[in-house]
Amino acid sequence: MIIAIETSTPVCSVALGENGRCTIEKRIEGKAVHSEYTFTFLENLCDRYNLSPDNIECVLFSGGPGSYTGLRIGAAAIKGFMFGREVPLYLFPTLLSFAVPLADKNPREIHSVIDARRKHLYHRKISIKSGGELHIGEQGVEELTVIESELTENSFIAGTGWERMNTSIVKQKNKYGTEIISAKNLIYAWYNPQLKPLFTKEDPALFEPNYLTLSQINNSSADVVK
Repeated sequence: MIIAIETSTPVCSVALGENGRCTIEKRIEGKAVHSEYTFTFLENLCDRYNLSPDNIECVLFSGGPGSYTGLRIGAAAIKGFMFGREVPLYLFPTLLSFAVPLADKNPREIHSVIDARRKHLYHRKISIKSGGELHIGEQGVEELTVIESELTENSFIAGTGWERMNTSIVKQKNKYGTEIISAKNLIYAWYNPQLKPLFTKEDPALFEPNYLTLSQINNSSADVVK
């Protein structure tokens, strides 16, 4: 069984996966929900499925960028849950996870974004070529106007904060908000041969999510998140 946790945005989601699919998800969206529900969801699912280190394959975490508070709480939940357990932890880039439900074999360009306040968004572009081959751009902090200039009629947008952009050129059916954000995306990425290599194994006791500071947001759109 795989445990997946997503806390990088106003969405708090914990899911279980097995044999290539998501078995169950507990999810809530709202302001300051992570501190109450991350631990509760995790405990409830573990109790319901009688999970122990012997039957947990790994824990997957959406490691940022994103909300400092949400990521910090998610990291704390993982550190507490995994203390004394010999279970591997893998992090997956949050922006890339938004594109997972849209990554079919049809050619398309997906712009994954997270609200970074002021005039910026965290941004990553994922292009799907003919036959389903993925081309994944670097993630960074970019000004709204820079991202707007890359949009076309057939672009897809997924995530939070894009409402502050002029997206009139994009088809309405290609715009996705928080409804696309879920720990389930991590599970499906784990079972995707193209995406699984993009997970990074971390030490549960030492890892830190991918935080960005306001000073980084204020600097320039050329800042790249490593």
